[in-house]
Amino acid sequence: MRSDKTSISNVQRTGIFITLIAAAFITSMSTTVTANMIPNFTEYFGVSSNLAQWLTSGATLISGITIPITAFLIKRVPNKIYFLSAMTAFAVGSLTAVLSVSFPMLLMSRLLQAVGCGMLLSFAQVVLLKLYPKEKHGTIMGAYSMAAMVSSVVGPTYAGLILDSFGWKGVFTSLFIIGILILICGIVFMKNITDKEMAELNILYVSLSSFGFAAFLIGVSNISGGLFSLKSGGLILAGLLFLTAFVVLQLKAEKPMLNLRVFRNSGFRIAVILSLCMYLICMGNGMILPIFSKAIRGFSDTAYGLATIVGSILSVIATLSAGRLYDKIGIKPMFAVGTGLFVVYTVMGFLFSQNTSIIYIAVAFAVQTVAMSSLNSPTTTMALSGLEGKERVDGSAIFNTLRQISSSLASTLSVLIYTLLGSNMAAIHGVYVYFGLVTAVIFVAIILYLKAENKK
Repeated sequence: MRSDKTSISNVQRTGIFITLIAAAFITSMSTTVTANMIPNFTEYFGVSSNLAQWLTSGATLISGITIPITAFLIKRVPNKIYFLSAMTAFAVGSLTAVLSVSFPMLLMSRLLQAVGCGMLLSFAQVVLLKLYPKEKHGTIMGAYSMAAMVSSVVGPTYAGLILDSFGWKGVFTSLFIIGILILICGIVFMKNITDKEMAELNILYVSLSSFGFAAFLIGVSNISGGLFSLKSGGLILAGLLFLTAFVVLQLKAEKPMLNLRVFRNSGFRIAVILSLCMYLICMGNGMILPIFSKAIRGFSDTAYGLATIVGSILSVIATLSAGRLYDKIGIKPMFAVGTGLFVVYTVMGFLFSQNTSIIYIAVAFAVQTVAMSSLNSPTTTMALSGLEGKERVDGSAIFNTLRQISSSLASTLSVLIYTLLGSNMAAIHGVYVYFGLVTAVIFVAIILYLKAENKK
C-alpha cells in the first residue's frame, strides 16, 4: 500500500506534527510521572517502597520490550490505525489507573500506558522524517527530542504540582484527559504517511528479545543487593544469552524482525554509541545530583527544584536551537560544543565539596542539560536521516530500544557506584570519575567518526 503523503496540505502537515509531538511528550512524561509519588502509593495501598517503585521501573521495562515489536507493526499497520491504537492504550491505561482499587490493578494500568509510549517513540520519528524533506530533519528531530527528553525531566515536577491539590488520582485523571484530546487530534489530522510493507512477526524472535530485555533490566535493577546472585547476576547473564541468540538469528534470517545490518552505516553506529553515553551521564546525573544536593549538602527539595528551573528552560531552548543549527552548519560544530560542555560539567563535579552553594549546583545542572541538548537531536538526526525506507523503521526501533536500556542502566550504575564507595563526598567524586570516563568514550567515538568522514 502506498502512502497518501502527496495529498497532505500544509495545515494537515502541521496538525500531524503537533499531534505527534504532543503524543511523544505526554507518553514519555508518563513513564517518570510516578517517580516522586512512591510515598503516596505505599501509604494508600500498604505496599513497600521497593514494590511501589515498579510503577516506574516496570513502565520503563515494558516500553523497552514493546519498541522492537513496533518495527513490525509500523510496516504492517496503516499509520492512522496504529496511532489511534497506541493513544487508546495510553488513555485506557490512564483511566484504569484512576479507577484502581488495588496495587496490582494500578501496576497493570501503568504497564498499559507504557505500551502506548513504546509504540509511539519510534513511530513519531519515522513519520516525521518521512513527512518533511531531509534539509529540515535537524529542526524536526530537535522538536521531537525536546518532547521526548524534556518530558522525562518534567514528569516528577508535573506530578508534584498536581499532587498537592488533587492527589495521585488527579495526576492520572489529567493524563487521561490529555490523552483523549490527542486521540481526537489524531482522528482529525493523522494520515497514512509511510508505505505499508509485507513483514512477518516471528514468535521466537519476539520471545528472545522480550525475555532478554526483561531479564537484563530486572537483573540490573537488583544489582544493589550484590552481583553474584541469581536475581541480579544470574538474570543479567540470562538476559545477555537471550539477546545474543536474538542477534545471531536476526543476522542469519532472510526476514528479520529487526534489520541489525543498519549498524553497517557508520553514522548510525556512532550515533548509537554517542546516545548511549549521553544518556548514561544525563540520567545518572538525574539521580546523583539530587543526592549530593539534599543528602550531603542538606538543601531542601524546594531549593533543589528551584535550582533546576533555569537549566530546564535552557534545555528546551538548546534542544530546539541545536536542530536548526544542525540543518545550517552540520554536526561537527555541535560535536565540539556538546563534548566541551560535558568536560566542563565533569570538572565541576570534581570540584563539589561540603561547602558547595546551591547556585553552583544550579550552574552545573544547566551546563549538563545544555551539553545533552546540544548533542541529542543532532545525534538522533545523524542516526536516522542517513537511513531510508524500512531501514529507517528498523533503525528507529533499535535506536530507541538501546536508549531505554541505557536510561535504565544509568540510574542504577550511578547510585551503585555512590553506594559502593561509601555514600559520602568521596563517593560523589567517584561518580564523576565514572562520568569522565563516559565523556572520554564520547570524545573517542567522535574522533573516529570524523576520521571516517574525512576519508570519504
